[in-house]
Amino acid sequence: MSTGKNWQQELEQLFGPDGALSRSLTGYEPRQEQVDVACAIEQSMREGKICLAEAGTGVGKSLAYLIPAVRAALAGKVTVVSTYTLGLQEQLVRKDIPLAMQVVPYAKNRVKVSLLKGRANYLCLLALHNAKNDLFLSTDPALKQIERWSMQDSCSGDVADLPIAYSSWSDLASTQDSCPAADCPYYNRCFYYQARNLAQESQLVVVNHALFLSDLAIRRNEPNAGFLPAYEHVVMDEAHQLEETASRTFGLEFGSTRIPALVERLRRMDIDLDEERLNALELMNSQLFGNFAQVNRQEFLMQDVLTAEEQVNNTSVVTLICTSLAELANELLDFAKTEEGRKEILEGFARSCVRAREELPLLFGEAKEGMVRWGERGQANRRNPELRVVLHATPVSVADILTQGLWEREKTAGRNNSVSLISATLANSGGFEYLQNRLGISGETVERIVGSPFPFREHALLYVPAHLPEPPKTMQTHYIDEMSAEIVRLLNLTEGRAFLLFTARNTMNAVHEILQTSVPYPLFKQGDMPPAKLLDEFRRSGNGCLMGLQTFWEGVDVRGEALSLVVIDRLPFAVPDSPVTQARTRAITEAGGDWFQEFSLPQAQIRLKQGFGRLIRTQDDLGIVCILDTRMLTKRYGNEFVTYLPPATRASKWSRVEKFWRKHQQSQVQSAQAESEPETEPEV
Repeated sequence: MSTGKNWQQELEQLFGPDGALSRSLTGYEPRQEQVDVACAIEQSMREGKICLAEAGTGVGKSLAYLIPAVRAALAGKVTVVSTYTLGLQEQLVRKDIPLAMQVVPYAKNRVKVSLLKGRANYLCLLALHNAKNDLFLSTDPALKQIERWSMQDSCSGDVADLPIAYSSWSDLASTQDSCPAADCPYYNRCFYYQARNLAQESQLVVVNHALFLSDLAIRRNEPNAGFLPAYEHVVMDEAHQLEETASRTFGLEFGSTRIPALVERLRRMDIDLDEERLNALELMNSQLFGNFAQVNRQEFLMQDVLTAEEQVNNTSVVTLICTSLAELANELLDFAKTEEGRKEILEGFARSCVRAREELPLLFGEAKEGMVRWGERGQANRRNPELRVVLHATPVSVADILTQGLWEREKTAGRNNSVSLISATLANSGGFEYLQNRLGISGETVERIVGSPFPFREHALLYVPAHLPEPPKTMQTHYIDEMSAEIVRLLNLTEGRAFLLFTARNTMNAVHEILQTSVPYPLFKQGDMPPAKLLDEFRRSGNGCLMGLQTFWEGVDVRGEALSLVVIDRLPFAVPDSPVTQARTRAITEAGGDWFQEFSLPQAQIRLKQGFGRLIRTQDDLGIVCILDTRMLTKRYGNEFVTYLPPATRASKWSRVEKFWRKHQQSQVQSAQAESEPETEPEV
């Protein structure tokens, strides 16, 4: 990073029409929006401040933060780049960072880059060895293939590079409980520790939010601990996910299958354990979660489900489970003394027992201030036919946690530490107040909001059908029928090629049932197959309709004619009876605030922008976004949503939708004809 005063000019030249990027990328077009974001990121790094940046689709935000990060690395500053998804991690390491290294002078041979994932992504060689003693795993022919893969010189141990699909990966993955660290006979070959060691030597480290926050949690208690190198700068892409990721990281969850899965694995080890204890553990686990399994809501507050008598009974059951887990841990440690060949795995199982014993009382003991204890019923499907229950303890606010662990780093004496948060959907109503309040960001910040360079007004139509009634609070048959009729009309216009995005599973299922007999296009519904497989099948179909929930509102990239229509069933306000939402809105009200204006409305604005953003992914994409919620037209807050969406053409009547679509269809036909006509020979 240049120490002179002309650093901004250097960036402008690098991104300019005759700069290094234009020489490295075929068809490169300079974008002032990209320069603005890059300058904001580098300014925050130089001044040791927090940067908040929203960059619309097509800005090229990855290079906008990677080039300042590489320039900082050349000056000896370590930068951690954190993403929400593993897919973006892979893209950064395989594509974007090599390009940034190429265009920044002298970076290629002087900046070391590494990718570090959560340890569950890495093969554990000790677990692979011990699998030979597992009555279930040892008979799987895939085990031999994994063993051969692990012995290749080029093997990363990363499940993403595994050449076969393997459903029992969790039994072979590295885990905190099963890892004996330096005492492991495979420590020197350990894929996870090799990745950690490489990260310690790097100036640019790519991680995901969950891993970054896990490191932050360790450093809260031990400032010099953690597995990431000492870093000066942090760049968090997909930063709109930071609050929810922090809530999970600094919270706790305990599933109904956790103890039964542990017992099952112990039985497969063929060790002469106390069978009565194992049976008792399974029975008590069923008793503990049984009351929650009967709840007819997907999410619930734990205190609302149990009667006073049931709470007392559950406390007693927890005490018995914890005692039994402690006894089982001791039994396993005794076996470990005599089972030399399986010592490490038995000690790992003992650690699993101890950790479960420590965590259960946090869910059933005295409630901790600032935490909400709630549960959710997992959706049973073909892959997981058993109804599962997961109990959570979630912080109502992560603001104080992040302030102490992250934002205060910038004030460390003598160090210009910076944190940059960037996303295509980070602001609401033209500012960052909501984000700052939720995350605890205060003081002077560097801020940028830049729109997309794509021609939204010409290529996109925002359609809100004025003739539909306002969505009811609960699902009603007559409304589902009217909404489905409008969807059918849209699908017939665009000949399928649509994302149908829903805020509730029961609505999606009801509409799916109607569409099955109403449209000739292939239907792909979330839950019928894994999301990645669903997306592949949709792309291959050519004219399919993908029906999805939150998974498909963001991070999904379908370009070209394969996606010409996005339908959103209603404004994505958080479910009001969600336990975490209730706790957070209650906290705002008790502090004298307005929960709707300060929490519900801005959160819905950001989510709506995410759904809208699925349509236009390239300069040439075009299509329709339909939001089936007339509150955008009739409510005062409706204008807040419309104003801060990308500047598409707007319509509320069907005639305008048809006119927009026919116009673009004719333009495409004329363009195709012009391209196919042979050039006329010049006259002699």
